[in-house]
Amino acid sequence: MLLLIVMRQADMAVVHPRQDDTRVCARCGEPVSIFPSGQAVLAAAPDAEIVCGVCYERGDSTDDVKTLAPGSMRDWFESVKRPRR
Repeated sequence: MLLLIVMRQADMAVVHPRQDDTRVCARCGEPVSIFPSGQAVLAAAPDAEIVCGVCYERGDSTDDVKTLAPGSMRDWFESVKRPRR
């Protein structure tokens, strides 16, 4: 199974103007944001498992990360500082 590792919304320092804020982590249920590169991965593999970085680092997954999502570096440069709430 393909694993898409994403950031929890609460942990985000930057935001992307086209991010998807409608998803949650499959492991913990926390709200996550998916940048355009991750959205492209999901379009190509809709059954990919969405896992937040916290759950992944916690060791809840034995999956081996093989590559970054295509376009993920571009997403970073298109992002802006997260507005204060």
